[in-house]
Amino acid sequence: MSKPTFKIRDFAEILALLALLLAAITLSTDKTYNAAVMDGIRLWAAAVLPALFPYLVITSLISALKITGKITAALSPITERLFNVNGAAGYALFISLMSGYPVGAKTVADLKNANLIGKAESQRAAALCSSSSPVFLIASVGNLTFNNPFFGLCLYLTHIISVLAVGFIFSFYKRGEKPLKTPPLTLSKSDNILFDGVFSAVSSVLLVGGIITVFYLLTEMLTGLGAMKILNGFFGLFTDNAAISDGISNGLFECTRGLKIIAGGGISLFTLPIAAAICGFGGISVIAQSVAYLNKAKIKTAPFLLSKTLAAVLNFCIGLIFSLLFFA
Repeated sequence: MSKPTFKIRDFAEILALLALLLAAITLSTDKTYNAAVMDGIRLWAAAVLPALFPYLVITSLISALKITGKITAALSPITERLFNVNGAAGYALFISLMSGYPVGAKTVADLKNANLIGKAESQRAAALCSSSSPVFLIASVGNLTFNNPFFGLCLYLTHIISVLAVGFIFSFYKRGEKPLKTPPLTLSKSDNILFDGVFSAVSSVLLVGGIITVFYLLTEMLTGLGAMKILNGFFGLFTDNAAISDGISNGLFECTRGLKIIAGGGISLFTLPIAAAICGFGGISVIAQSVAYLNKAKIKTAPFLLSKTLAAVLNFCIGLIFSLLFFA
């Protein structure tokens, strides 16, 4: 009778299980972390859910109607020339600009799984179809968070210009692999369009809420460990505005929380470019949401991360121009 073997991987799994149990006990007994979870849920319910859910339903319904084929055909000549992607990816761009994170990534993944876009083309489309929604930028961030609708409009224009610029730059990614020629796009043949649309929207918005809450909690835990002070000290080397340095640190993890903190310091010359950079990058929370969909379609993560970093830089530069024109 052979003796059971104990591998290093088994030991690592036991340690991971113990760590999870310890974390569960800590989180369930520490009121600070309980409050952080509730704050994350409230933030999602107040700022993200109203801006995202209606668009998720609308885009699901649009995807199920024949209008998708017309959108694809109309966009194809433009998207192939400017972004080196076919009309189906152009449709994903249209949906992304309407709905915001992470609907663009989800649509690109659906197109890739349906073989409507190619391998390299899916990487270009993932970089292009990653944007925030006008409702979130203008209404939630501009009007509610900063109490300045014009600030939100400038933020939205900065964001759109950056999205198109990133898409154009990534059109040179494996440029030799041309876009697929696709038939008229039809992603859904359901007999119950409304039910499927609402079901898909609810599933997606709950996923987004869950990830936002997790990263909200993670940020609180890092704050408790003192890690956020290190980040604040680093960003404090570039600005003497404590709200901005703290907002950048938090915005790296969760976009909405970072913007809320920055808004507490008022609007100055660098407020718009920094807020734009955070929205363009999206935070690790938004990136995690997008990567969750892209990985299912076997779309590489590294080029997508590069596109989000580039988006942050372009948003800052373009936002600085707008800020010099209107907020200096």
